[in-house]
Amino acid sequence: MIILKSRRPRDAVREDVIPCGFGYFSLLAIVITLLAAAFIEMNAEPLGRIFWHLLTVHDLPAAWVMLVMVMFGYWFGVLRHSECTWTESFLLALDRRRYLIAIALWGVLCVGSVWVYRNHPLSMDEYAVLFQAKVFAAGALHGQFPPELLDNLIPREFQNHFLMVNRHTGAVISAYWPGFSLLLAPFVWLDIPWACNPALVAASLLMIGRIARELIPASTAAGWAMLFSLASPAFVANGITYYSMPAHLLLNLCFAWLLLSPSRRRLLLAGAVGGFALTLHNPFPHAVFALPWVFWLATRRGKAHWNLFWIGLGYLAIAVPLVFGWVLWQRELLQPPATAGVAQAVVMMVPSAWERTISIIQGFFHVLQWPHELTIYARLGGLAKLWLWASPLLLLLAWWGGRESKSPALRLLGASALVTFFAYFLIRFNQGHGWGYRYFHSAWGVLPILGAAGAVKLAAIPGEGVRWSRGLVALTLVSLIGANGLRFQQMGSFMADHLAQFPPRVPAEFRVVLHNHRGYYGVDLIQNDPWLRGSEIVLLAEEFKGRGLVDRYFPKVVEAGSNRYGVTFVGGVRPP
Repeated sequence: MIILKSRRPRDAVREDVIPCGFGYFSLLAIVITLLAAAFIEMNAEPLGRIFWHLLTVHDLPAAWVMLVMVMFGYWFGVLRHSECTWTESFLLALDRRRYLIAIALWGVLCVGSVWVYRNHPLSMDEYAVLFQAKVFAAGALHGQFPPELLDNLIPREFQNHFLMVNRHTGAVISAYWPGFSLLLAPFVWLDIPWACNPALVAASLLMIGRIARELIPASTAAGWAMLFSLASPAFVANGITYYSMPAHLLLNLCFAWLLLSPSRRRLLLAGAVGGFALTLHNPFPHAVFALPWVFWLATRRGKAHWNLFWIGLGYLAIAVPLVFGWVLWQRELLQPPATAGVAQAVVMMVPSAWERTISIIQGFFHVLQWPHELTIYARLGGLAKLWLWASPLLLLLAWWGGRESKSPALRLLGASALVTFFAYFLIRFNQGHGWGYRYFHSAWGVLPILGAAGAVKLAAIPGEGVRWSRGLVALTLVSLIGANGLRFQQMGSFMADHLAQFPPRVPAEFRVVLHNHRGYYGVDLIQNDPWLRGSEIVLLAEEFKGRGLVDRYFPKVVEAGSNRYGVTFVGGVRPP
């Protein structure tokens, strides 16, 4: 058996510690933050493309806040001299009370999901997976809209991009693979969809602590890793959204943890976890994260072939039924009625499945291209986000923790992070909406683990290490409160402004809303239940055209209010 866990005794101190101090990191962090602010200022697009707009209006202020925090940390850890006796006990207490902390984190994020994020899928990425989760929770596989109203219920530019539609039958299904919607479905069935991502983030916190505890030979390692995670808005804030990225983060962490001691059972389980991760919404985030691990397994002497067999078996057992089952079902659902039929479907199933698979592969490679100038600028913007949405100094500590590490597992984790970051240079899109650098989030869990290794090195520096670790803890606690508070305020304000771009929400048992898609990304507010259940139906239509639709399909409704975004009608009769 190949063991990746460190065999050194706990609290062992390396003698070849690189002479980098807390003050050096703080000064370097100031320079990096100023460079990030300058980059954002040069590429500012307020009310422009959403990626650059959020980078401008949210991340530029955050850069100045981070600058102040780093300067405070420098003063507290370098210039201010005092005795430090509480740092180690505080970190150990974090580890001992990890389950209570995870439960508290879950509760805070649940409140944030409802009160900050308004229990609303902001982007179409979020709406598509929630739409499909509602379908699964109802025991079905697709939603159903009146075919003649498809263009009013789903904007044309979103059809067959975020939601796949059959324009003949009105069947609607998510364009993404079904894994995350399956995870979300039980929470939808319990009528608490806002509790799903908080649960995933809380579990990720425990997994980050566990991996750090097993890999880093210091009693404070898990405390450092958990503290860095809690102080990073990228980790915390995504827990109040409907994005699939927290699920990618958790499953990739579980995948890596299972491979720390790759026995037959753990290899099989790692493959199963990885197989499900491939299906969460698209396979790219897990595939690039897993690549160094699979390559490592394939290049080991002795049991390499058996290792690949067992992990491959786990992948196939989960991914094949979900992926090919979903692909076949999607094809059957979306074909025109004239070609549908049981006999013909049976005859054409195998070649159609193969053709569909080839089409998926071709479509995947179609989005890959050699990076051009716009892609490079977008990735540099993502790097700025990665820095500004993390705990101060975390990326520097992660680099130091992984630099010249003798632990194979830490090197593999670092390789997964690097491969994930650079692989997206081949993707021709920017992330659009998203909090933090969404394209990197599937590998984000590597950062606090490597950061913990760097913090342990820092504390081990003779003479000043203990005092510097005190400054790092103080700085990180300030980020936990200040950076998270700032990001929650920004997200809440953005959600409030976004939801305000809506016709009057008049209280009523049933209302029909005509939305003219005015406003900044106002078209994203055209969201409906898979079967038009509930108290509200939102139609995309200009007022003069929409009134005819209302008179035809929703008799006896009466106008209850209007504004620049549209008209609200209440009462009347719900269509069958």
